[in-house]
Amino acid sequence: MRLGNILALGTNVAVIVGLFLVVMELNQNTELARIAMVNDGSLTENEVWIALMEQEPKDAIAKSFECPEKLVLADYVVLDSYLYAGMNLVYRNYELAREGFYSDEDWKSEVDNYAHWYLSGEFGKAYWDEVGRLYFDAEFTQYVDSVLASPGENFDSVWKKIVSALPSKEGLEPLISPACLD
Repeated sequence: MRLGNILALGTNVAVIVGLFLVVMELNQNTELARIAMVNDGSLTENEVWIALMEQEPKDAIAKSFECPEKLVLADYVVLDSYLYAGMNLVYRNYELAREGFYSDEDWKSEVDNYAHWYLSGEFGKAYWDEVGRLYFDAEFTQYVDSVLASPGENFDSVWKKIVSALPSKEGLEPLISPACLD
């Protein structure tokens, strides 16, 4: 009789442990599905913004550095799409870090690499201050702000360094956007 009670107790404990493990697995699967949906939504959102940007946003980007006073609303739409899509890709890594898939070092490294690239021009700074920071949460924006407060290079300054280092500059686009020559 005693052996039967022990076996029944062991069976009941095993069933309870099994149910607990099933519940844990369901919670994990639900969390993974939620993370996948957030990630897919972020990527889809970027596709929409990139479609708004046009095929070649280079003229609007060049104007934003070389003659921002000549920007028009159409340029703003392109630049808004470019800057939001770029920073949203960086923010996606922040979100994945919050879910435990990346480390804080991973997303901060992305910000270190891209914040100046996207936001350190005159237009980029104004965009971030007036609009961009509204899209993202406080921890992320504070870190971006701290990176922007330190020296860094954007694509315009890198472009100018590369061009000045070339022995022959023939065939390269001018450093001044044609839109700025009017």
